[in-house]
Amino acid sequence: MIKCVVFDFDGTLVDSNTIKRQTFFEIVQAWDPSGATVAEVLDRWPAANRYEKTRRIAESLISRNLLSSDSTLDEWSMLLANDYTETCESAIASCPAMPGADQVLAELTSMELCLFVNSATPVKPLQRLLSLRKWDDVFLEVYGAESGKADNLQSIAKKTGAKADEIVHVGDQLDDQLGAETFGCHFVAMLVDRAVSSITDTSLIIKDLRDLPPLLRRISGEPT
Repeated sequence: MIKCVVFDFDGTLVDSNTIKRQTFFEIVQAWDPSGATVAEVLDRWPAANRYEKTRRIAESLISRNLLSSDSTLDEWSMLLANDYTETCESAIASCPAMPGADQVLAELTSMELCLFVNSATPVKPLQRLLSLRKWDDVFLEVYGAESGKADNLQSIAKKTGAKADEIVHVGDQLDDQLGAETFGCHFVAMLVDRAVSSITDTSLIIKDLRDLPPLLRRISGEPT
């Protein structure tokens, strides 16, 4: 029987993947109007977190004499990272939820399942976003980029006492899939028709969050 459902955030609960990508271009538009530097970094390091990406962007811009030498690489990296976080937070707080998100979270709560977030976003910005969306009371705990997806799932198992086969991780990208596979729990791929995803072959797929509750019942061997 499933006891815990763990959600990725961006692209799974909220329609924010495009926002997160475009924000990198937006914050350096004054120095990189063509977007070539940002595009190169995003293509070369797609799995890097926001801090690694902004550092790579700053490093590249400095090497091309596009940023002032009055500030160090560390200072520019932190400035861009903070600008990115602030810009993203404002946009994601008001962007559309994935279809059925509020309905499904309420239904899963009524099923007495333990709900968690396991995201590549750092915990503090993630907690603010959940609060702004009135979801902060929905989830038992929030786990972010400070640890890897598999380690976060292990922490959830330890916190709840749930076994790996009693946990379902729902996500839209390869890091979600690999985290679930490494930990050993069920993985449900959230693959909406227009989304770009790196997920490889997997058997449990939904295209709408409203398809999740019956799938959970099927995984548990309950009548749907």
